[in-house]
Amino acid sequence: MYVRWIVRRHKNVAVADTSFYDAYLVESYRDQSGSPRQRTICYLGNIRQIGGNFPAIERELFILRAERILLTVQELASSDREEILEMLQDKVPPLSHDEVLAAFTENLRWYRRWWQKHGGGPSDEELLELVRQTQGELPRSI
Repeated sequence: MYVRWIVRRHKNVAVADTSFYDAYLVESYRDQSGSPRQRTICYLGNIRQIGGNFPAIERELFILRAERILLTVQELASSDREEILEMLQDKVPPLSHDEVLAAFTENLRWYRRWWQKHGGGPSDEELLELVRQTQGELPRSI
């Protein structure tokens, strides 16, 4: 099995330097006459490339969706799933430590602004508890 990438360019290249990458899981086989053929197993998702780069948040969402889709393909062994994810990440690299830290910081800023506008929000102690919960130190209560 392998990943087939279909690339579509934005209709107005002069305005938008954007391409759309569609990923399909494909297997090769031979038909009854012995001729090689390919069969599409499933659609794994798509991602935009803007100016030669895949935006960080879109890379992460693409990989998460593809992982969930691969879990629904029952004829795949877990080793095959891992191999396919590696193929996907050859084209769409995983987030770096700095990208994750920047995204986390921006999310905190967004939530703080929302809470300031709408009132409320967790206390410092509640925030620390949420962080500990993500580390598996406390049972989830929120």
